[in-house]
This record gives sequence, C-alpha cells and structure tokens, in this order.
Amino acid sequence: MRKIEALKFILPALAALMFATSALAERANPYIVMAQSAWSAFQCSVLAEKANNMAEQKRLFDYGYAQGKKFIAALEAGMAKKEDVPGAAPFSMLLLVRGPTPDFALGRIFEAALRAALEDVFAASDAYTSEGIQQSTATREFWKRNCSLIGS
Repeated sequence: MRKIEALKFILPALAALMFATSALAERANPYIVMAQSAWSAFQCSVLAEKANNMAEQKRLFDYGYAQGKKFIAALEAGMAKKEDVPGAAPFSMLLLVRGPTPDFALGRIFEAALRAALEDVFAASDAYTSEGIQQSTATREFWKRNCSLIGS
C-alpha cells in the first residue's frame, strides 16, 4: 500500500521533470549553444591572458572564434533565429553581431566579452589594483568559471 502512495507523488514529479527536460532540449538549438560557447571562450581567453597562461589563451580564443563563425553563419543561413538568443546567450551578442563581415562582428563581440571579463580584475572598490593582484584575480576567476573545460 505504501508503494502505491509513494507512486502518487513520484509519478507526477517524474512527468514534470520529463516535460522540463523535453522543453529544454527543444530550446537548446545547437547554434545558440555556439553563441554561448563563443562568448564564454572569449571571456576565458582574456582571463587566461591576464593570468599569464598563454597556451590556454590561444586555445580558448581559437575555440571562441570558430564557434562564433559557425553561429554567425547559422544566423545568416536562417538556421538560428535572433529571437532565440535572448535568455540563451548574452543579449549583447545580438547587438554586436552586425557588421560588414563576420570577422568584424566577432571583433565587436570579443571586445565586449573582454570588457565584461576584466571588469572585476582591473578595479576593486573603485581603486585600480596592482598587476600582481590583477593576475591573481584573473587566475581565480579563470578557475571559478571552469574555463579549462570549455572546448575540451
């Protein structure tokens, strides 16, 4: 009898979980994931550079660049929709993805990711920090964001 009562609670919860997973799978357009990956990889490449980890900087930049090119190509081909970006990838990507060429747009996106990533690294309490503290902060942020997992 207890098993039947337990099933009354478990089955609705399981159905809700399956519905949520299904809805997320539908929203997880692989091209939108590329936009997220490009943004994160660009931010992490900047942190890696500031942390003096040049091998990771290059790897992450190259990965972000490749993902960004694929995302922009998907937008141009209609395989990704701009209305899917807000909430799934940084909204600023929609504003910055315009330009005469994909490389131009990626440069704008990289610049915005750079500013966002280094905001806390360069300034703390409205006072500029020393180079050593900046490097330490960038290293800590690199590991906090799990940057080493991106693109691997």
